[in-house]
Amino acid sequence: MSSEHAPEKAAIILHSASYDRASYALTLALVALATGMESHLLLTHGGLRRFTQGNLEKMGEETTAQSKQDAEFGLMTGALNSLEKQLADAKELGLKLYACVGAMAILNVRRADLLPEIDEEIGLATFLEIARSASLNWYI
Repeated sequence: MSSEHAPEKAAIILHSASYDRASYALTLALVALATGMESHLLLTHGGLRRFTQGNLEKMGEETTAQSKQDAEFGLMTGALNSLEKQLADAKELGLKLYACVGAMAILNVRRADLLPEIDEEIGLATFLEIARSASLNWYI
C-alpha cells in the first residue's frame, strides 16, 4: 500500500472586485500552493470583472479610499506585489483559475474578455465538487 496521498486543497471564491480583496485571495492561493496544497480560485461577479482584459491592475471604485491608499503605499514600497505579479507567481505554482459561467452570463462577459490565465469556465455545481473535497474553503 502506498503511503502517498493526494495533496490537500484550498478552494477560494472571489466575489469582490476590490483591489485589496483580490490581492488577499491571490495571497491565500499562493500560501496554499507554497505549502504543498492544490489551490482553486473561482471568479464570480466583481471578482470576475476584475480578471477581465484591462481591469486587473485598476484600483477601481469598489476599493475603499483607505484600501486604495494602503495598496498604493504597499506597491510603492515593495511591501505588496501587483496583482499581475501575484497571478503570474500563483499560476507558475499551479493555481487553477476558473470563471463562473453564471456570472459571465449575467455580466455579459465573453471568453475573449477574460484574462488568458483563466483555465476554464465552470458552473457552481462543478466548483462545489472541488470545494467539497477541499480542506479549506474561503469566500472573499
